[in-house]
Amino acid sequence: MRYFDTHAHYNDEKFKDNLDEVISEYKNVGVDRVVNIGYNIESSKKAIDLSNTYSNTYVAIGIHPSDVDKSSVSELEELYNKYNNGKIVAIGEIGLDYYWVKDNKEAQKELFKEQIKLANKLKLPIVVHSRDASLDTYNILKECPAKYGTLLHCFSPTDDLVRLVVENGYKVAFGGNITYNRAKSFQSYMDMIPVSQIVIETDSPYLPPVPLRGTVNTSKNLPIILEKLAEYKKIDVEELSEIVYRNSLEFFNIKE
Repeated sequence: MRYFDTHAHYNDEKFKDNLDEVISEYKNVGVDRVVNIGYNIESSKKAIDLSNTYSNTYVAIGIHPSDVDKSSVSELEELYNKYNNGKIVAIGEIGLDYYWVKDNKEAQKELFKEQIKLANKLKLPIVVHSRDASLDTYNILKECPAKYGTLLHCFSPTDDLVRLVVENGYKVAFGGNITYNRAKSFQSYMDMIPVSQIVIETDSPYLPPVPLRGTVNTSKNLPIILEKLAEYKKIDVEELSEIVYRNSLEFFNIKE
């Protein structure tokens, strides 16, 4: 089987001393494509640098809502224009996060909309982060749609977001969170989302799946995530592996 990790952070400091080893390990289990995701200007540039060093490694550049006061969309566009190497495949991760900070919601919303507009200008899809902000995420994506595709990262289903996904054919990415106990409530939502709209991710180094909680997550754990997804969707795991792989290529407009 082959695997595509649609969301990883090998631009994280946790991998500064052992990245070659980590990449060798995940290739050994069949992971042959990874998108490294930026969350500010510095991390986006580092993701581009990694894509220049490692084959089949791609990039999403973006400003996470937590960095709303630290980076600007004009800087992001300048980064794209200066360093685009043909492997920048999305704008992300962008969106809303009301879990940590709740007093800058309007600034987060404006940054989100500005980055969607940049993605449309550059003809790129977006990778969306939404935490404790499902209704506002829903409203912004309805008001300011991404013309070249939308992927909801680390998807935690709510009525609002599932309705948005189904209505618009958005992609959703499931990671280690679907192996956690609280994810048992996912089943009714899983039944509503067509497999043609699903991809998988690790969010490495975060969100390791059960039974690896407390460890540094890497792409070598994608088979665990896929097995759990196959249980939810009641599909043969090998068949599902190929479906989500092709969904990933299609979303990021990557040729085989």
